[in-house]
Amino acid sequence: MTSVIVVIATIMGCVIFTVDVTNGAAVRISCPPGWFFYRSHCYAVSKNPASWADAEYDCVSYGHGAHLASIMDDSEAAIIASHVSANQDAEGVWIGLHDPEKNGRWKWTDGSMFNYAAWKTGVPDNAKGKEFCVVLVTGSKYKKWNDVGCGPVRNYVCKFKP
Repeated sequence: MTSVIVVIATIMGCVIFTVDVTNGAAVRISCPPGWFFYRSHCYAVSKNPASWADAEYDCVSYGHGAHLASIMDDSEAAIIASHVSANQDAEGVWIGLHDPEKNGRWKWTDGSMFNYAAWKTGVPDNAKGKEFCVVLVTGSKYKKWNDVGCGPVRNYVCKFKP
């Protein structure tokens, strides 16, 4: 049995991910330290609170197509919620859903289709006409969403596809 391990690195020398191929069998992809892997994506839960715009900037600055996390279905929501719950007790955690034109048309920062929603009851409500960003709600164990103002600093979840 032969095994080939390919390591892809950034200019700075940080490991982005590894791929292990054994005789054409299953491929295992690993994420960088501090990130977790789920269904072909790497995720990181921040511990450095930022405004929504600064959080998106931090994710994008990581490179490799990273953005604030988009959530596509219940199972992805559950895995993200479990990692967020294990890492912090924050008052809401930023995800990549926002209303950039302020017209009620929600979009993911990574360009994914918005075809799954997990709003808590009664939202989005755009309270006071200033809620254009979305958080995972603490009281729902981070499984439901709420629209909120974009300025407060919060922890956040980044996502990229290796």
